[in-house]
Amino acid sequence: MCDDDDRMVAIRLFATRKRTKRMLKKRPPKDIWLDEGLKILEDHGPSALTIDNLIQRTGKTKGSFYHHFKNRNEYVEALLNYFEMKGTIQILHEVDKESEQAARIRTLTRLVFQNSSKLELVIRSWSLYEPVVKKFQDRIDQKRLDHLNSIYARSNAAAASQPKMTALKNYAIYIGLQQLKHLYSEKKLKELIKGVFT
Repeated sequence: MCDDDDRMVAIRLFATRKRTKRMLKKRPPKDIWLDEGLKILEDHGPSALTIDNLIQRTGKTKGSFYHHFKNRNEYVEALLNYFEMKGTIQILHEVDKESEQAARIRTLTRLVFQNSSKLELVIRSWSLYEPVVKKFQDRIDQKRLDHLNSIYARSNAAAASQPKMTALKNYAIYIGLQQLKHLYSEKKLKELIKGVFT
């Protein structure tokens, strides 16, 4: 027979599981499919992004997948749009809350480097041989460049005289730092980022 301590541990464990299940249920089912797809992309690349892998990883049924997506192509399009929403649109929305240029640049730098550079690299690599992904990557690059340009165009600093060139240069540096991230410790990378963008 369990003593009181064992009973309390069992009760807490049961309550924690119930809370976790409730939290998972609150997430829209479509988001579960999309979040898992981003994890598969990041960990294993686009070749592992199969319906069978998604079903196995989510614990959901094939019927559930087809309830939300007509086929894999529609899923890939939804996944790329979801990635854009999380990795670009939400960030730009937060940046736009700042009124001063310096604060906008600081917020942008902080938020974009919280994105998974590995996932960004996987999608950029995928775009080299998949036309749908290339179209998406071109759109997202243009959206990011336009936003940077708008930040520099509002500035009274020297960057404002050539906002498009400054935006292009800094975006290219951002992409380059993603490629080199594995060479630096987290602390050193933050120092480099601070030196480049602030």
